[in-house]
Amino acid sequence: MFTKQNISIVLVTYNSEAIIRDFLLQAQLREKKNIIVVDNASKDKTVSLIKKIRPDIHIIQSKKNIGFGSAVNLGLTSNRSKYALVINPDTFLSTSFFSDLYEGVIRNNKAGLIAPTMVGDEYFLTPPNCEFQKTTNHIRHPIDQIVNFISGACFIVKPNLFPDRKIFDENIFMFYEDNDLSELVGLMGLEKIVLKDCIIYHQGESSSYPTPFINSLKNFHYGWSESYFTSKYQSSKTAKLNNFLSAINYAKRIIFFSITLNVKRLIPSWYRLKGKISFMRNKKAQNIRENF
Repeated sequence: MFTKQNISIVLVTYNSEAIIRDFLLQAQLREKKNIIVVDNASKDKTVSLIKKIRPDIHIIQSKKNIGFGSAVNLGLTSNRSKYALVINPDTFLSTSFFSDLYEGVIRNNKAGLIAPTMVGDEYFLTPPNCEFQKTTNHIRHPIDQIVNFISGACFIVKPNLFPDRKIFDENIFMFYEDNDLSELVGLMGLEKIVLKDCIIYHQGESSSYPTPFINSLKNFHYGWSESYFTSKYQSSKTAKLNNFLSAINYAKRIIFFSITLNVKRLIPSWYRLKGKISFMRNKKAQNIRENF
């Protein structure tokens, strides 16, 4: 039986000082008690801010950055709630988010993954409670949508469906965790549902302060994870061919962006190719310093 009391909220932080205050001060979260934060060895004031704003929150401080998926798994294995809401700290909840979510879970209690509808630029934030509304009248959609992919930015899951309550593949450091989870749930014969009447605003790639190093690191891991995901779900021969062709495509982009002096697009392509080459050399994504 699904109740509001048997759900935990799990989020991962990494140098999230700039956004964590607004996230935690949302009116919709003030009465939520079972919140778990897994901090990936932040170097800023993320942890101290959380303790100041919400001293009741359970914080797990990792000694090193173990990646998004591994951090979520750490949070889930330390908590025994039947349901877990995994959410990014760069999201803002609609005023009826939790009531819509609860109703959606009850309607789809046999689904493997359930997520709200994520929106972006057509919505605007309204201070001071970080709530948002649509610029035009919002029409509720009572019919839930079966999808092939659920974004890792916000979803609800039953951790007990997975061995040792670990929902993410810990070989992946960053990116494609949600692709992998969606694929796995599909292979388990379970549906993935998006609730059309449950709304959340997602800023996108704002959970950490975007320094040049962080951006380069993200693109490196994007390239690595893209190749890993391909290799995991395709035959060995097909995966090697597709990863090789993908690397060639990135190399072509690098040449083109170099000729056109498009540095803004050259640098991401360079690090994505570097990540792909690292994977093809059998380097593990978790060994950041060795690879990067």
